[in-house]
Amino acid sequence: MYAAEVDDHILTFEVFGVWRKNMLMHDRETDTLWQQATGEAIDGPLKDDRLTVLFSQEMTWGSLTASVPQAKFALAPDQHTGFIPIRWIERLLALARRIHLRGLEGVDHRLDAHELVIGVVVAGEAKAYPLTVLQSRPVLHDRVGGQDLTITYHPADDRVVIQGEEDRNLPHQRQWWLAWSEFHPRSAIYSVEDNE
Repeated sequence: MYAAEVDDHILTFEVFGVWRKNMLMHDRETDTLWQQATGEAIDGPLKDDRLTVLFSQEMTWGSLTASVPQAKFALAPDQHTGFIPIRWIERLLALARRIHLRGLEGVDHRLDAHELVIGVVVAGEAKAYPLTVLQSRPVLHDRVGGQDLTITYHPADDRVVIQGEEDRNLPHQRQWWLAWSEFHPRSAIYSVEDNE
């Protein structure tokens, strides 16, 4: 999740397309293209700017409303005015599940392309935790970027929490391996065998 403010501009984002195995966003205010995986502006007036990462958690709706009863949700608008109609976006997502685009980094075969991973970057070091590993071992202790981490999977609400030093929650991403490895080609992968 990213903050929508850049250089005192409040931006409104729309899906623009797919580039490097990942969604491209377009902002209406400056006509800049943004890479969703990195928050980097790749073309337009704000090129080379980066969106600020906000801490967020992905979880089930029931778990969210149990802890935040006033939570709200967004729906796709009835009238979509963006570059790509909603039905095309849905088709792009369905197609992305079946095909493997090469991207700039090629295909990393260490994991299946569509395996879900929880990716974290600490001090420039990237590491991926396969969700299947977390589902079988809900609490892991690891070291990334010189920092001791505790990675906890909460099965009741399908939520992952990564805590670093001083129990600080760290931002992370839940992505298919094909997208994570495209933007983090030297990412390590957590394996149970290496940590026993």
